[in-house]
Amino acid sequence: IPGDITAPGLGLDDAARATLRAAGPLHVFHAAASLKDTEEALREILAHNVVGTERLLEAVLPLGVATFNHVSTAYVCGRRTGDIDETLDRPRGFNNRYEQSKHYGEHLVVDHCEHHGVPWRLLRPSIVVGHATTAQITGVSGFLGWALKLAALDAAAGGALRTTRLRYVARADAELNLIPVDSVAEDIAGIDAAGAATLGRAFHLTNQTPPTVVDLLGAITDALGLAGVECVAPGAALDPLSARLHRWTRFERPYVAATRRFRRDGDGAYASTRHGRVSLDPVLVGRMVGGVVETWRRQQRDRTAAGASA
Repeated sequence: IPGDITAPGLGLDDAARATLRAAGPLHVFHAAASLKDTEEALREILAHNVVGTERLLEAVLPLGVATFNHVSTAYVCGRRTGDIDETLDRPRGFNNRYEQSKHYGEHLVVDHCEHHGVPWRLLRPSIVVGHATTAQITGVSGFLGWALKLAALDAAAGGALRTTRLRYVARADAELNLIPVDSVAEDIAGIDAAGAATLGRAFHLTNQTPPTVVDLLGAITDALGLAGVECVAPGAALDPLSARLHRWTRFERPYVAATRRFRRDGDGAYASTRHGRVSLDPVLVGRMVGGVVETWRRQQRDRTAAGASA
């Protein structure tokens, strides 16, 4: 049944609501969200991640819901670093509007579900990337988007990055918690199958063996045929190309400055073959980078074709 989370009542008519009520009790998995993070996109972020979540809750809870499963993000921890627990608390600050909006969404879910007596779960993936076997990607956002920024910078520099190393302000040993999409899906299926044992709590769907900044950048630059990137401390001198990369990666800066270790204390409550133990080796990352670049090129071709036919 098509709907719109930005519309009152999801835009559902009486017939659609009757169909959902008859199909109940419903098991809701809410994964619709905006991944944008900027102040310019604040209206969209709030409409999808906060208001949209509340409109979904208001629309479906009266129809008979057995469980409400909310896909959030591990980065509701905000600016905290080090060990991160699977708790529902209020950080002292956030790195961007996306993190903040997902935090608000979690509290809306818990408040509404407890008011209606509906069991809930909070599912918190980290940075979702492509499939661990096929390397197929679902989009070009997140840290694989580094590949596009580096490729674009190299093109703007006339291919200079194939022989010249960049300097990047980051901790080389900071862990980037990238998790393949199939690992996330497997964990969610296991959590759901465990039934009552997993209700009323949050779960980190994160990588227990994440790559470091230097490892990921090395894999990406190798896949693109570039000379590489050197991680440097804040305040280090940057050449013009390195300074441009620094400006282009504003969103990523908080995540490359320190490590966040996401505890998975809930793993014992459900069955999963991996529980987030996934190795992102350079070959796999390279295949994902290839998918990112090809997806971007296809989108560019589609835009060009659409412009020509307009």
